Amino acid sequence: MSGGMNSIEAVKKKIKVLQEQAEEAEERAERLQREVEKEKRSREEAEAEVTSLGRRLQLSEENLDRTQERLAAALHKLDEVEKVADESERSS
Repeated sequence: MSGGMNSIEAVKKKIKVLQEQAEEAEERAERLQREVEKEKRSREEAEAEVTSLGRRLQLSEENLDRTQERLAAALHKLDEVEKVADESERSS
């Protein structure tokens, strides 16, 4: 019977060791899941920032285009005024 008790004790010890290992594995899995969620949130925030910066860049480019058009129109008007002024000086 002593041999049977030893094998039961050995099985109980093995079960306890396996339970501890399972608990450690669960804790590690939970920690890794939290890390994955944190990384996912960081990635989503970075993607949102890239989208925002892309939109700001697009708006800046559109503003630059409008400003260049206004500058071209102003330079054209200035050129016309200078021509009129030159003609006026010549005829005087």
